[in-house]
This record gives sequence, C-alpha cells and structure tokens, in this order.
Amino acid sequence: MYIKVVPDAVAILLLERYTGLGVLRFVAQNSHGILTSVEYISTHFSPFIIRLVVDAQQSILLDPPREVDLPAIERELTQLWKKAGEDTPSDGMPVVRACSLNVIIFTEGQERATGLEEIVSQVTVDHPSRIFLISADRSTGAGIEAWVSARCSLPAPGGRQVCCEEINLTARGNDSNKIPSIITSLLVADIPTILIWKAKPDASDNVLQLLSRVADRVLIDSSEELHPIGSLTCWNEFIEMYGKRTVFGDLAWTHLLQWRTLIAQAFQPAVARIHLSAIDSVVFEYWSTKEPVHSGLSQSLLAVAWLAHVLGWVLVSSMQERDDGEYVARFRFNEQAIHVRLVRGSSHYDSPGGIASVVLHSSRGGQVGYRLMEGERCAQQELSLAGMVPEKTVLSVHRQTEADLVSSELEVLYHDSLYESSVALLKSLLTNSR
Repeated sequence: MYIKVVPDAVAILLLERYTGLGVLRFVAQNSHGILTSVEYISTHFSPFIIRLVVDAQQSILLDPPREVDLPAIERELTQLWKKAGEDTPSDGMPVVRACSLNVIIFTEGQERATGLEEIVSQVTVDHPSRIFLISADRSTGAGIEAWVSARCSLPAPGGRQVCCEEINLTARGNDSNKIPSIITSLLVADIPTILIWKAKPDASDNVLQLLSRVADRVLIDSSEELHPIGSLTCWNEFIEMYGKRTVFGDLAWTHLLQWRTLIAQAFQPAVARIHLSAIDSVVFEYWSTKEPVHSGLSQSLLAVAWLAHVLGWVLVSSMQERDDGEYVARFRFNEQAIHVRLVRGSSHYDSPGGIASVVLHSSRGGQVGYRLMEGERCAQQELSLAGMVPEKTVLSVHRQTEADLVSSELEVLYHDSLYESSVALLKSLLTNSR
C-alpha cells in the first residue's frame, strides 16, 4: 500500500501489490519549507522499518561567475565577500562564509562534465567547500581562463545564509600542465583536500600525479567507462604507486554498497552460511547507458573481486570477453569449481547504467537471487537454498544519485582495506582481459 499525503491535505491512494511488502509513505512540508517523506515498510518476515527521506536541498550561485586574471583570483575572492557583506540588508542576517574542504573536480571532455552543476549544488549544502571546477582540453590550443563566484545555500526562515567559493578554470593544450601549481597556491590551509578525477585515469599522467600529491583523497568513477577494464587496471597501478599516503576510491564501489549488503544479509542465518563454501556459479546482469555514459560493468567486476576476496576463492582463469558484452572467469574454493558470468542486459530503468541482478547458485542445492525492479526503489529477492524455507520477498532499496554518492564519499578520509584488497585482486582477474 502506498499513500501520499500532499501539503494541501489532498490524499492520493495508490496500491502496489508486492509479495510480503507494504509501504506507507507520507509526504509533507516542514516548517522550513523542505519536503520530507517518511516511509513505514513492513514485511511478513521483519518488523516495521522506518526510513526518513529528505528531498535534496541545493545551493545556488550568488552572482554570475566573474572572469578574473589568474594572479588576481585570491584578491577577487576577498572583494566578492566584501561586496556580499555590504549588500546584506541592515535588518537581515549576515552572509556566513564557510569552508570545510577543498574539492577539486577535474574534467576532460564535455560528456564527463554533464551533471556537475547538480553535483556541486547538492554537495555544498552539507559540505561547504572551496570548489575548483577544472575543464581541460589537452589536445589543442593554449591558455587558461578563470572565473570566481560565491555559492550559497538557501537559508531557513530566520537563518543565516551560508556561502562558499567556486573557482572555475578552463585550460587548453600544454597550459593544462600549469593547473596543479595554480590549484596548490589557492588551497585553503589546514583542511582536507579531495580530488574527483572525471577523466580516464593514467598512472603516467603528470597532472593526476601532481594533484594527487596535494590531495588527502582521490576519487574516480569507473562506471563512466563503457569499457572500463583498461581504466581499472591503470587505477590499480596508480594505487600501488601512491596509496601509502593518499586514500583512493571509486564511486563504482560506492554504488555496490546496497548489493553487498543484500548478499551478506542473505547468508546471515547459520543454515545459509554453509552454502558459502558451496557456491558454484555467480551471474551478474548489468546495463549501460550512453546519455549519460554509464555502465554497470565496472560495478560487476568489482563485485566479483569482492566476493573472491572475502570468500577466499582462488583464480583459475582470468576474465575473458565473449560476444555482446558477456565476460566469464573461473575460480575454485578447495575442490569446488566456481563459474562467473557477467551478462549485459537491456535497460528497463530510468537512471544511469548499473547492476540489474545477481544470482548465486549452491552445489548443495538452491540459489540466492536479487533483481532490481522497475523504478529502482525495490529489489525482488528469491531464496531457495537447501535446508531453508523457500522465500520470495520485495525489499526497499534507496536509489542514489551521483551527488548522493559524492557527498557520502567526502566524509571518508580513511583507507578502505576491503576496497583496496578487492582492487588488488581485480588486477589478477583482469590480466589479459583488455
């Protein structure tokens, strides 16, 4: 059951029949004008789960970006805040300048810059930062242009307007190599620096190397590659070279959190855990999109590496590509052979490419399977492991935007040993796969 109560108190009743699932959701407007929804989720097999969902707030540019000379960036930022203070009404709340992070976003190619405005506008609400947006075209031309602006969150009634800074840099040709020194001179001291690299990773890339040296955390999104095997291999090489002092991550791995949680929960009962050593086949189905460019292949590859690492599988044959986006690999655990397949399916979803389903089969009998349902707010679970009562349920899942993923990763400044171990295993898995 799905009941939506809109702010004018007009109720719309929509019924959705799912085996073992009832959802009661209220949508209302709080005192600050922010839409908030509360979901009460019940199943035949678990007590009520309460989930609070707050619709994403966004920050906006205080004024149009102002073009400035490179040596004058810091001075122009000072003038920008001075003007903002002077423009505050005498009876109004002052503008508060805040900065908790340096966030550097490097893009190369227009297709990778898609959606950056939405990401920055949402992320800076919870993480007011000095934002560096870098657009580089290293193949042609010369020169660097810069713009500065203030980005502010819309205040609650009677609240203060919290603002941060945005610096846009456009670089062409060999002048792109000057970007690291320019950025380094403008970093706010004594706060963490995050680099989001939205270009193909290359361990020999001088700009990537230099920016990584001043960053506490470096993120890529290998999901932005339709054919990510080369990039994943290069990324592993880069982690091996610089991973001792810098924390590295991949938004494709962040996407996997829900899938890893679902799989782990299925094997939580003791009667199910005995099947972990008997898994003989794993099939991931993924889908890809071209606008925006996004693929579930890298997520599937990382998921296989995670399973192999945590379950102690030994690689027998590396990942090999077959026709039409299908990949196969073989592992073993003691005497148990394990066959892995990644299959590209057709998209039935509105969001960028990802994982559509996973099935793990046990040689003791039965399997565990999950399939994302249309709308991507629920996943259908099928459990038929020997020794357990067969069960079909529908589970609620949280659809995360790229802004959600980035925001969550900005809070992680420590090494994720599970991710790093999985990426290291992925190196062997992808040998001879490019």
